[in-house]
Amino acid sequence: MKQILLMIAVVALVGCGKSKEETAEAEVATEVMAAVEGKAAAEAKAVAFDALKVEAAKPVVVGYLPHYRGNIIDKLPVEKFTDVIFFSISPKPDGSLDTSRVKPALLAKLVGLAHAKGTRVHICIGGWNLSAGFSAMTASANARAAFVHNLVKFIRKHQLQGADFDWEHPENAREMANYHRLLIEVKKVFVPDQLWLSIAVIDFAKNIKPRNLGAARDRWRAVIPFIDRFHVMAYDQGTPHAPFTGAVGALNYWEILQVPKRPSSCWAFRFMAAPRGKAATYSQIVQRHSPKSNVDQAGGFHFNGPVTIRRKTEFVLQQKYGGVMIWEISQDSSGPTSLLDAVHAAIRE
Repeated sequence: MKQILLMIAVVALVGCGKSKEETAEAEVATEVMAAVEGKAAAEAKAVAFDALKVEAAKPVVVGYLPHYRGNIIDKLPVEKFTDVIFFSISPKPDGSLDTSRVKPALLAKLVGLAHAKGTRVHICIGGWNLSAGFSAMTASANARAAFVHNLVKFIRKHQLQGADFDWEHPENAREMANYHRLLIEVKKVFVPDQLWLSIAVIDFAKNIKPRNLGAARDRWRAVIPFIDRFHVMAYDQGTPHAPFTGAVGALNYWEILQVPKRPSSCWAFRFMAAPRGKAATYSQIVQRHSPKSNVDQAGGFHFNGPVTIRRKTEFVLQQKYGGVMIWEISQDSSGPTSLLDAVHAAIRE
């Protein structure tokens, strides 16, 4: 019923004539659909899904590690993750990379520890307040080509397994079109090395309101075969910031756009809370307020406790989604209150 209501609400916005945004979306759909026809697209799709077969029988557990949390690498339980995403580098308008936040020795240590446990390591591109270079870079074919070259060079140099894109956020249909072009071009170059391509997405692109879900489906349908995983950031939904029902709605949106549940879709969990502009990590909340495992609010903070995280993970397993993604690793607590352990408790059942 919620899916039907959503479709009706969006379709009701359609006017009698075509706007510039609608025309741009139609051009996007035509152009990107043409890009996926032929051998290159078939190869990209085959490699992407072949690479994911190793995880077909179990869900992935993906964790982000920001550059400013490097002090925890020695204590990081990498064996509890299938993938770790190091956050982050940024694109510059000319296609070069801003890697100023990456300390090579720190990244090398992470890669060494992770690979020893069979855990993949990826690099994140972008993020909140780190995405300013995307618009100009993606608008230029030459800049995109330079960016793809520089990114592959970076990945090979640091022995990484792929890249996670987090443009927050494209602001119109043209920027989304350019983003899709970039993702296709990246995956084509990733194919020989069998590198993974994932993207972080919100529940609904609020800044890019398609006139109807059909247009959105057409726009994404062409790009989906090139993307190995969609990390659905099902949080920041107000107060409380990550309710169970709201997160399910976020996943439903991408299902409507025909993103495969497995292996592509991952439900993102956030190990923190941020009421009224203030933020606290989950571990800080535990230390200050000692909430019970079945409680999702303490000291004015809304969060997800172990019971809710386990319930969400069980839903992921029952509905056969690809797995879970966590922002971010360092914010968890230890012992019986650990949210990561709640994830694995559900997986072991």
